[in-house]
Amino acid sequence: MFTFKNVSAAAFFLFGTTFLWMTASFVGRTPPPTGPRWTVVNVLVLAAIAGFSVAAWGVFKQTSWWEPVAVVSAAVGVIAVLPYVVAINGEGQLSDQGVVMNIGIHAIGSLVVLAVALVPSIHDRFAHRWA
Repeated sequence: MFTFKNVSAAAFFLFGTTFLWMTASFVGRTPPPTGPRWTVVNVLVLAAIAGFSVAAWGVFKQTSWWEPVAVVSAAVGVIAVLPYVVAINGEGQLSDQGVVMNIGIHAIGSLVVLAVALVPSIHDRFAHRWA
């Protein structure tokens, strides 16, 4: 059934899965790049994916704890963008428009999730739409 709650939960989950695009495996090289920069990026990205998945479950089940999980996940997502920029710049691909779009999608999307969870007027419109 397509309810606002179900669509919202799916949106959280699907946005979280897009963080896979920031892993070393998606750079487009065989073998993928390695090193401490990519390790940091991969760990942060996997944490964001896990966090958004848990937040999506919380939204779906209408729990009271989805907001803090979403805030932490979005903060990890914003933080993951920074080492990703450094790592992708080291690969010489920062001028690629697809990479720039990837950075923008994840930075802006994470900030939108923070706004939904933390700004009272936005949160109220979002959360009370389920009731």
